[in-house]
Amino acid sequence: MQPGPDPDSNPAESSETLGQAGGNPELAAVREPVTGNRAGVEGRAGPAALPFRSAVRLFLNAPGTRMLLPVELLFLCFLAVSAVSQAWGEAAVPTMLVVAALVPSAVETAIRSRFPTWLHGCYFGFLLAGPLVGSRLGLYAFWTQWDKPVHTFSGVLVGCAVTFALGVAGRRTGVALPPFLVVAGIITSGGFAAAAWEIAEFTSDSVLGTRAQHAGLEDTMTDIICGVLGAVIVAAAVGIHHRGHPVPWVTSLLQDRDFAPSAPPPERL
Repeated sequence: MQPGPDPDSNPAESSETLGQAGGNPELAAVREPVTGNRAGVEGRAGPAALPFRSAVRLFLNAPGTRMLLPVELLFLCFLAVSAVSQAWGEAAVPTMLVVAALVPSAVETAIRSRFPTWLHGCYFGFLLAGPLVGSRLGLYAFWTQWDKPVHTFSGVLVGCAVTFALGVAGRRTGVALPPFLVVAGIITSGGFAAAAWEIAEFTSDSVLGTRAQHAGLEDTMTDIICGVLGAVIVAAAVGIHHRGHPVPWVTSLLQDRDFAPSAPPPERL
């Protein structure tokens, strides 16, 4: 005998919830019913805010969080060594890395969309190769040009993040930007991030007495150029993708990984 329907359940709501989950039990388990007016019907658009417990579960179940644990343990070990040896000046980098490693999963929870797993891996690889190996372990002193590939890779990461963000915004607003604006936005964001990083280094040298820019103007300008170059690489791939030649990793960035479908934009009268 087939069990009868639950008299307390709402068949329409249940089918809608399963449809939103897309067959993914992880996402279906953490979704909470939306209360109040439906998004986009009474002038309110976008998903409802996540309850605290659901947000915590989403954070812990994120693919990036599973990568995060060993990375955080490594950073905490370096921080503990600095504390035991009372080398407080050397504790600054591990402390910043402990916080920086939490950023992707926290952003995912805030925007209710998942980054591709490979992008998490690239980000953690950047934290290890740049601030940890380069600054904390002294590779920059051993090979002074190590920061050039690191800055180029940072530009690639910025370009990927901007591509992902534009994809999310396009799905939720129903507005598709022309490809040339997408390409321009990626390059502009890469240049801004590269310049902001150099300003941060200059501020650190001036206020804290560090020597991040001890190599002078040439080093600063080549770092910015490398950062922009990384963004240009991503912009070129995105441009090729939009011209009808799919690039697999660009497709991955633009794939719909939202926790719930975006509300359709309200119709104009």
